[in-house]
Amino acid sequence: MLWGRYRVSLKPWELPDVDLLEYEESEGLVDLAEEPKPYDGEPLQEGITVAFVDGVRRTEYAMYLIDDSGSSYEGAFASLGAGAVLIELGKLNLVKESMLHSIVKRYLVVRGELQGIPQKSIGFEMRTTYEDVSKEINRIMREELEVRVARKLAQQVNPTLLICDGTLSNRLRGTTCVGYIKTIKKLFIRRDEANLLAHLKRGQRTPIIKLHYQHKQEQKEKVEKYTWYVKLTDAEGVGSLARLEVFENVGLSMAKRIANMTAGILPMLVSTTFQDKRSPQNLLPIKSLENFLRRHLGSYSIVRREIEQLIYA
Repeated sequence: MLWGRYRVSLKPWELPDVDLLEYEESEGLVDLAEEPKPYDGEPLQEGITVAFVDGVRRTEYAMYLIDDSGSSYEGAFASLGAGAVLIELGKLNLVKESMLHSIVKRYLVVRGELQGIPQKSIGFEMRTTYEDVSKEINRIMREELEVRVARKLAQQVNPTLLICDGTLSNRLRGTTCVGYIKTIKKLFIRRDEANLLAHLKRGQRTPIIKLHYQHKQEQKEKVEKYTWYVKLTDAEGVGSLARLEVFENVGLSMAKRIANMTAGILPMLVSTTFQDKRSPQNLLPIKSLENFLRRHLGSYSIVRREIEQLIYA
């Protein structure tokens, strides 16, 4: 089917969700910033507010385009949502009141430079990239939508603890946002200090570790961070841990305060395998936020039908 000067083929399958962690993590660490021992989390206190920022993505259609010269391009129509959930410790938190600053955007992401694409894309903003399409969709969700939500939340609500999904984008520098990394693929701790992880108990954290640049862009922007691990459950292994990080410019004193709060609070919010197959790292407030955002992406069948009408009209 022709669309402008391109022959288009729509594919109904989901794009693989390329995990940005494949290039987020590295061996760029400095020494421990604290004495090498487990640290207890700060006891829970009523009145503390904790906000989680996260996003969801849904591929409406993968697509392939071929121009009149025979060159081919891959792309995808995708719907993205980002938002925040705010909870106050010691209080009944209603879903309607807790969900804040949600955004839903739709994108047509294509790998390569295109010319002559029809401008009307049923509300899908056109983006081109030379990277993997799925990786670019993740970048938009995390570095644009989630960053926008986090900055707005920091300015308007200023929660005690503001936790963002994944490693911190440089666009969040100047805030006290905490990066929450659920999937641990590399350990930011020296081999001779790795026994610290094995001796952690639920509600404890490792010493704070100072990180150098985690990938080339951070090296270019001279981004340094503090990181630590929190023991979420009594289970053994890295599956019971989460890694957290803050920007180094918050200062070591503030980093310690934030680290102690995360160790005290996060284990109280863990999910079980009955509630979420990504337990325990996918905390209950995060799961509730994801469910809320997915409901606001709109009807899958209706959106797909509109795309079909656009392409096959």
